[in-house]
Amino acid sequence: MIGVLVALMISMQNPEAYMLEENCSYIIDAGDRCISFDEDDIDLMARVVMSEAGGQSDECKEAVATTILNRVASPRYSNCVSRIVEDAYSTADNGPVTDSCYLAVYSAIAWWGSDFAVLPKQCYYFRGGHYHTWALAYRQIDDLYFSVPKDAVLD
Repeated sequence: MIGVLVALMISMQNPEAYMLEENCSYIIDAGDRCISFDEDDIDLMARVVMSEAGGQSDECKEAVATTILNRVASPRYSNCVSRIVEDAYSTADNGPVTDSCYLAVYSAIAWWGSDFAVLPKQCYYFRGGHYHTWALAYRQIDDLYFSVPKDAVLD
């Protein structure tokens, strides 16, 4: 049921993101690349959000999900959600994944690349406690510090 509601939300908020009914794949047109992912990828991203930002605000959870989408959309990284997660994120078992983690993933999809996205497309990194020293500081949300590459050109 949540998938149907989210598909409607996504189609209304971001015309470049939509759900294909026949196989429940989600697609985002990222210009040079098309991001495609299925419910297993959504589950994996929600587990990452729970592990990395489970105790943070909804905005922070959405920002973590956005960094995954940004990496998948970037030619700098693999276009496979599972490979991105395996290489750079924690999926430690912090208990059951909450609905707010799934909603954060769906919101990140719905707003990705728009003026309403919580982070710009070039924001790939975050950490707790302080900004990465090898990247440009972008924004702190709750206890997480989000950064962009030093060569990033922000809109």
